[in-house]
Amino acid sequence: MRKHRIGGGGETSVPARGGDHSLLAVRLLAGALGTTYALSLLAHAVGATGVLGTLAVGGKAVFLVGLVGLLVGRALLAPQDRGAWLCFAGAVAAYFVGTLGYELDSRRLPVVERPAWFDAGFTAFYPLVCVALFLLLRARVRRLTSSMWLDGIVTGLTAAAFATAFALAGSLHGRGGSTLVIVYPIADLLLLILLAGALAVIGRGAGANWCFLTGGAALFVLTDTVYAYRVVQGTYEVGGPLDMGWGIAFLCFGLAACQAPRAGGTNRLDGVRALVVPGICALAALVLLLLGYAHESDALAGALAFGAVLAALARTALTFREVQGLADSRRQARTDELTGLPNRRSVFEALEAADDRLAGGRGVAVVVVDLDRFKEINDSLGHAVGDALLRQVGPRLNRELREDDLLARLGGDEFVVVVDDLDAAGSLALARRLRAQLQRPFRVGGMSLTIDASVGVAIGPEHSVTAEELLQLADLAMYSAKATRAGVAVYDEERDGDGRHRLEAVEQLRRGIADGELVLHYQPKLALASGVVDGVEALVRWQHPSRGLLFPDAFIDLAESAGLMSRLTSTVVEMALAQCRLWADDGCLLTVSVNVSPSNLVDDEFPDEVAALLRRFDLPARALILEVTESILMEDRERAVRVLSRLRDAGVGVSIDDYGTGYSSLAYLAALPVTELKLDRVFVAAMTGSSRAASIVTSTLQLAHALDLVLVAEGAEDQATVDALTSLGCDVVQGYHLSRPLPPEQLRAWLRERQAADERV
Repeated sequence: MRKHRIGGGGETSVPARGGDHSLLAVRLLAGALGTTYALSLLAHAVGATGVLGTLAVGGKAVFLVGLVGLLVGRALLAPQDRGAWLCFAGAVAAYFVGTLGYELDSRRLPVVERPAWFDAGFTAFYPLVCVALFLLLRARVRRLTSSMWLDGIVTGLTAAAFATAFALAGSLHGRGGSTLVIVYPIADLLLLILLAGALAVIGRGAGANWCFLTGGAALFVLTDTVYAYRVVQGTYEVGGPLDMGWGIAFLCFGLAACQAPRAGGTNRLDGVRALVVPGICALAALVLLLLGYAHESDALAGALAFGAVLAALARTALTFREVQGLADSRRQARTDELTGLPNRRSVFEALEAADDRLAGGRGVAVVVVDLDRFKEINDSLGHAVGDALLRQVGPRLNRELREDDLLARLGGDEFVVVVDDLDAAGSLALARRLRAQLQRPFRVGGMSLTIDASVGVAIGPEHSVTAEELLQLADLAMYSAKATRAGVAVYDEERDGDGRHRLEAVEQLRRGIADGELVLHYQPKLALASGVVDGVEALVRWQHPSRGLLFPDAFIDLAESAGLMSRLTSTVVEMALAQCRLWADDGCLLTVSVNVSPSNLVDDEFPDEVAALLRRFDLPARALILEVTESILMEDRERAVRVLSRLRDAGVGVSIDDYGTGYSSLAYLAALPVTELKLDRVFVAAMTGSSRAASIVTSTLQLAHALDLVLVAEGAEDQATVDALTSLGCDVVQGYHLSRPLPPEQLRAWLRERQAADERV
């Protein structure tokens, strides 16, 4: 079986060619049964004898038994809706039992009293058919919403009202007879209500099987109504033409089973179009309601029509609410709140659609517009003025665009235009017109503001065959225009190719972080007072799949520009603590230092993330030292101090890295929650050959000890430097003289060799 999605959220199976042959056999059987039933009625009408007489007596039974077999065969041959067709088979079998009982009693009794035992068979027919119809409906619509229920109620009540008015009321009013003969038309009416409601729920494309089922139910209503009328009048004859109506109704059920399951969704109408069915029903019910009030005898029809009107009104109110909510949610999801323009999500949806046009050979141009000096307006005049200016950008740019062109706000002060069927010359001319529009003064709050813009253009399929990549290339061209102050630039591979490759490298790094391509090497830190290596610094490397092992200078700037530093730092902290746990389990207790990025220092959730990792690896907080640079601290000092204070309160060490090369200030140093200073290698490496460098190291050491801080001297490249630092009372030394950064396994072996050498001494 081939699976297809349907609108209700489930799956419907479409028979393959083998299923078509099976249904053909079912159709041939249905035709044969219908012919048999017609011949039996004809033989009965002419009073035939012999073989035809036997056919007249038993043809109806053969027809019903054959129909049961047909429905069971349909269920077995095609698994689609198997339960529903088995219920239909049970319903027809129950009806056959009732028919057989009636025939037997009518032959041996002069008058058959009703209700009789065989009426249980006739009665069981209806609930079984209702269950079958419900199963068919559930196969098409997995979830019935409030609006679907109301659609079904509206349509069903309207059908019931008309059937009552023109059938039951017309035929039975004022006449006596058994109550039982009225029950069957009413039961048929309920079936018709259920079918009408189901058709309203499914909507267009219900399929031929539903049409045959509805036709059969309608024939049952008509035939049972005429039957009831004739019973009351005493004119009904067994085997007469009226019996043909039941036969055709049953044949419709059989033909419904012969139809292949319809693939596809329910095709329900959305929005205002969904009001068509309940609206028509409401108008028809109002007409019938007036007739019901005009003729007192039609009170039942009037009551049903009134119920249909109430349900239709409720459906209308619900639909308008749904339409309004849907429109609002769609607008909010795809519209920039500030400018009212399409937002970033809309842009990428439009780019996805543009891929099809590019594949078809049509030209698509993407234009990126970035406002120059907009930050100055925000900083000097406030964000309210900046927002007011941004709201005027859209109307300005729209003056140069066609109706089908897309103008959207990417974010901040950056906008994008997607246009079709423009070559390089036309796209460049459009970009210049857009820039000219923005160079005209803006009036904001009584002020006249003048800005400029940098515009980048990329054209497909010349520059790329994918629209999303065109956006990236247009962005690169825009930065070239901004850097050269050209104002407008079209993407150029020779000029902007490095940037394009940079975008590819960013994606590779993003995947590399996620796929575990980062590795850590560790450089030992020697405590001079004890001569013991009790800590290491974790230094990240990227094991690139094709370029080999890359050092930080090959990807750190890339990570910072792409906003990946926070994720990279968090990954390094996790890897370092995991390794620290492994060393501790091996009996080697080491502290580990990790460099922290600016984005982590302004992230209020970073301390909680670090605490969670320490708990996860069951390590004390003192096992981790976070290194920050002075320049980072100066970018957002207030927030950085808040984050570092929380880390320090938790017991995590905080080190000022590269001390002496940034914005060294005793004022902020006194206020910072730090535990150590890490003197830059520039001063340490030169101290044995420069008295000034030696003085800086000495004074920094005295300052650190005065503030109760540990001083770490990095960049010790020879034994003379280590001896000088030892004589000054330096706390910790780190450098190539001690060891280069090593992978964890090599570091552990190095530590064992050093420990063995110390023991021999």
